Amino acid sequence: MDLFNSLPLKKQEYMNRLFRNCTEEVKYYMSVIDVEADQTFIKAGEECKYIYIILSGKVTGVEWPMHEKSYFFKDFGPGDFFGEIECFAGLPRYRISILSSTKCRLLAIPSIYYMEWMHMDVDALFMRTQENISRLVLQTAEARKYLFMEGKDRLMVHLVRKYEQKIPAPEILVLNQTRARISEEVGISIKTLDRNIRKLEEMNLLTLNKGKIVITKSQYLQMKQDIDFYVNG
Repeated sequence: MDLFNSLPLKKQEYMNRLFRNCTEEVKYYMSVIDVEADQTFIKAGEECKYIYIILSGKVTGVEWPMHEKSYFFKDFGPGDFFGEIECFAGLPRYRISILSSTKCRLLAIPSIYYMEWMHMDVDALFMRTQENISRLVLQTAEARKYLFMEGKDRLMVHLVRKYEQKIPAPEILVLNQTRARISEEVGISIKTLDRNIRKLEEMNLLTLNKGKIVITKSQYLQMKQDIDFYVNG
């Protein structure tokens, strides 16, 4: 399908296999929508009316626990699905919020027609079940590792994510977030955050300019390497 031509080649091939026997209702009712950066297009607690597929851009998953502090847990990109796991699990409402990190193009499919298709197409159902189980297993493992990370490593994960959200990748990133927002997203206190910012500055992994965090491409690459080693060994 021409809709998927902007995806990386492997994901194009996957989508073309997945959609080769999709129903006429899915083809008729699906639509392409554009979302500006920093928009919440899925809100936790709202009814699961649509399955969304990212065609271009990046988004961030946001958890809203009972203490009402948001937890920005993972970035996603082209080819990723949202709203599908809730429908597979028989849950009537979205469990997480999805925020656009950049300008995005999405394919929206009414969940009622998507699930009717899945009930009739065993090959598509198997492909999506396999993908969803793999995604859940990996996310659970990542969450466990993140839980035991020191504040310095959590901050590096955050800074790497913020750098990678910029398209195209910049030579220099100036982080405009407040300390309060960073501490909320990283999950550490402002006092702990300030201490770890100083640590990374001493390690030459960032610089401060008028109180704002500045990261060069080489600093990003070093942090990325450090984090990958910590996570993957």
